[in-house]
Amino acid sequence: MPVGEEDFRARMVNGLARAQTRVGAKALAYVMDLTPKQLRNVFAGGSTHPKRLWDALAACPTALDDIADAYGKRLVSKDEAVVIADGTLPLAALLAQVAAAESPSSPGGTGKTHQELLAMEEAIRAVHAITGEWITKINDIRAPRVVASN
Repeated sequence: MPVGEEDFRARMVNGLARAQTRVGAKALAYVMDLTPKQLRNVFAGGSTHPKRLWDALAACPTALDDIADAYGKRLVSKDEAVVIADGTLPLAALLAQVAAAESPSSPGGTGKTHQELLAMEEAIRAVHAITGEWITKINDIRAPRVVASN
């Protein structure tokens, strides 16, 4: 199904907002080769060159995930492509981060602070993508089989 312009724009803004939350407006504008005012204009409805969207990945590796998801795709770096396909390393990395965040000596005690969750975001999204693929495969396995009629 084609992605509408409004949906695309909303997803673009969500990703850029996530990047801005992560690094701040000035840093995001800098990596996108924009002034802070030009960045505000993008959020207010203006457009930007596609290259600048790719540049936003330097500020936040998940900046384009919402757009990719709309097309049923996932963006991974070349270095991560082989590791992510396996699933074991991303799951283990997330598990280690969750264990550290839930440690009684962590900033949030046994709960997770906003900062701890944001620090785990990339790992959570990677694991979410992996487990989503597994669920899709499970659903395919459980789908009723169609019997051909003569």
